[in-house]
Amino acid sequence: MLEIRAEENRLLAAPSLASERVMLRYFPGARWVPARGAFSLPRQTGVYLLLDELFGPENWRAPSDLSEEVQEARKAGGSPTAEARLEDAESEFSVQCAFADKELVKRVPGYRWVPTERRWRLPRVPLTVRVLQRVFGEQLKIEDEERVLAWCTEEEQRTDAERRLAEREDAAAAGSGPGATGLAAVPAPEAEGEAAASAPVLAEAARAAGPIDGAALFERLERLTAALERLVEALESGQVSTGPGTNGDRDRTGGNGETETGNVPQGGGFDWRAELERLRSEHDDPARLALAGRLENAEADERATLMALLGVWHFYNKQHDEALRMLRRAFAAERDGRMDPDLDAEAVRVFQKCGWQVLNRALGQDGDRLAEAYAALLSEVQRQGSGVPEAAFREGLGALTELAEDAQAARREPNLHGLARLAQFVGKQRIGDHVDEERLGEFVRDGQVAADIRALGLVLLANVLYRADDMSGWQMQWPVDPRIAGDFAWATETALELIPQAAQAHQEVASAAAVAALAIIARGPREWATRDQRRRLLRLIESDNQLRRYAEFLAAFRLAADGDGRGLDREFKGYFDYLAKVQLDDSWEHLSEVLANDSGHVTDKIIDEVLPAALEARGIRDLRALMEAVEFAAATQRGDNTLNRIADGIEEGTILGADALGGEERLRIFELALRTAQKKTHKDDADVAFQRLVREHLRQGRESEIPNLCETCFESFPYLRERAMLAAVEWAVEQEEPFEELLDRAISAFRKDSPLLKDFRDLASLPQVREAGGEKLERLLGKPAVTEVPTDALNGKSVLVVGGHPSLQAKAEPMLAELGLKVDWLDADAAKQGDRAVGSARGAVDLVVVNTGYISHAASGRVMEAAKSAGNRYVARAFAGPRMLVAVVQEALAAKPEEPTRGPKGPVRR
Repeated sequence: MLEIRAEENRLLAAPSLASERVMLRYFPGARWVPARGAFSLPRQTGVYLLLDELFGPENWRAPSDLSEEVQEARKAGGSPTAEARLEDAESEFSVQCAFADKELVKRVPGYRWVPTERRWRLPRVPLTVRVLQRVFGEQLKIEDEERVLAWCTEEEQRTDAERRLAEREDAAAAGSGPGATGLAAVPAPEAEGEAAASAPVLAEAARAAGPIDGAALFERLERLTAALERLVEALESGQVSTGPGTNGDRDRTGGNGETETGNVPQGGGFDWRAELERLRSEHDDPARLALAGRLENAEADERATLMALLGVWHFYNKQHDEALRMLRRAFAAERDGRMDPDLDAEAVRVFQKCGWQVLNRALGQDGDRLAEAYAALLSEVQRQGSGVPEAAFREGLGALTELAEDAQAARREPNLHGLARLAQFVGKQRIGDHVDEERLGEFVRDGQVAADIRALGLVLLANVLYRADDMSGWQMQWPVDPRIAGDFAWATETALELIPQAAQAHQEVASAAAVAALAIIARGPREWATRDQRRRLLRLIESDNQLRRYAEFLAAFRLAADGDGRGLDREFKGYFDYLAKVQLDDSWEHLSEVLANDSGHVTDKIIDEVLPAALEARGIRDLRALMEAVEFAAATQRGDNTLNRIADGIEEGTILGADALGGEERLRIFELALRTAQKKTHKDDADVAFQRLVREHLRQGRESEIPNLCETCFESFPYLRERAMLAAVEWAVEQEEPFEELLDRAISAFRKDSPLLKDFRDLASLPQVREAGGEKLERLLGKPAVTEVPTDALNGKSVLVVGGHPSLQAKAEPMLAELGLKVDWLDADAAKQGDRAVGSARGAVDLVVVNTGYISHAASGRVMEAAKSAGNRYVARAFAGPRMLVAVVQEALAAKPEEPTRGPKGPVRR
């Protein structure tokens, strides 16, 4: 039985039979992993379905922790909504389809979405074509179909031949008992045994194991080469001891192998202690000349002592560079004669103090301690120019290089040496020189360097990889061009090891280094860090740190892009928070990859919350991205609501940059909102979308398209059908076109309990409609309550009309004036000016008429709310022409005002 087990983002399939191995070799997305003795399969829904198809559900087994995934996969269904096109791209198949059909494409294991191409890439194996043929049926169109299908048939015949041969060998192995040596008994390729006896078996195993993984082999060779280069470099610099008796040992051995214990001649009676004491108080030039003269004629065993004393003289005279050079010579000369241990200790102390003086001076700092230099470099990598003046770097780079290459510094003051190496990298970047990413990476991994210094190196590495001058150049920024060529998979384990240690010495660097590590990981493949490792890195950042949410975004970046969205909204909330604040132009390539690869875990949250929030907050420049985004939105659960929100922003002008959309593009988005609501039978969203589309046709001067729009909705769900029929009848009446057939159709289609009966009664108030509808209309609506309005009853009353086409205004205003009404008319543009329209609705007015057919849903809502808050009477509906508007105004003004709601009376006071 085929055994399946899970490892983070992949599955491992361990074949026990030769026939299983043959079938897995041609399985889409499968790759043989010699070290595991198994095939690696992508952890995708289609894998389980294809395993069922090829082996049968009873012939493969997965552990219990995968049972939920397997059951969910077996529920997969659905049929295509549109045509899909398959092309042979030589090394892969390329598929283009509607976003709504993405789950059908994902039935093929090994799929990947390519955002720049807006296509899927699939493994080039016959099974890919067969799966797509099954799920898409006649909707699948194959370019150069005859050639592709002939290739599939040829490959399948070859595979079948291999499988039949393997099945015979399996049968033979099963029949020969425990000692069988057929393919079924072949050990994993990494197993070793007696060469002569196992050669035939290993040969068979090699044939069955699949091609050698050349990329992995070259990667191992490259790592070995790099390790050897580092070792040679360390040996040449004196940082590594070559064994007893070399310059690397502190305890020398004589020719007989016995350790010398310090009985070294001290210079023929020369009292170095007295000389050292004199130098503390008398370090004038004569003292130097005396030491230098003695050095010229000194024996070999005395030279180290004299050079050490000269180094001390330079130190007391604040000539720190000269002191370092002389002390280096002294330490190097120890091979000819050791210094006294006490003098050696004093020389090391002076060497350290001089080194810190030189390093701090090169960084433009006052001081002779690690603290000042470290603080300057920490500040510099976070914000360039805040820690080290550029002039100091240019002048001090030579000194930094000297310290960084100093083997004595590495031995006698590792922190000085490590910080100098780091400062050398920082200085090169500051003055515009190239910083080699690989060498900087080696520095970060160098266990001889203190953890807090390596943590700073990790931050600098992120700066270099993001081509930023400092951390502020990439933090909170979108990871532009997130893929990188180098292999920085080591960054995860290294960061988790060194950051906790670094925090003990410098807490302030821990959070910055953790964010930097996550930034590096975000630029690489998902395999660079497991989900648990990403969580552990996040725990190294304080919860109240201003970069915490951004760090959560970085941690989830590749997980989401690769379809591992399960639980992201709980574990990495900052991912969604950050996306909502980023301009769609920057994020869309990533979002399209996320939406394409996701299987329902994050799609709704991104479409419903992130997408509209980002558009409202940052606007749009790339209209192509916007058009693609709305197509994605249409396929989601609440897509119609999201599309209406986006369309409102376009209509209102609240989405910055959307005014660049052309008329056809606006219509496409508005029509998509209507069709999506129509498909989902959501009446509120459909109502809003329908009226907006009517407004857009009117705005663009396409009045003739309105009857066609209505007609397309006549076969829709009841609410939208009734709304469209009313609009069609009213339009025909106002245009003085035949409407009787439309009216009869509407009466027959209307439900007795329709929420639009009130609108139908308004329409029936027109005499010609009432007369044409006759008894049939009366049976539906009831007998109309005709209110006689005295001719002078409306005289002097004020009406505010908000929204309307100029042609409507030109026809309606005279008709209203004939009734004695005072009319204030705000056209659609004036209605958009919220303050004016809202202020007028709150003023002294008898009736506010909101023409929803000409102003946006949001603008209508603001005006109605203002009228309501002022206690003014208002009506809101779409008016196709002046007749309906005048009739509604008359009826509204003649109706008895509603009594205001009164609360309970208070207690009576006596």
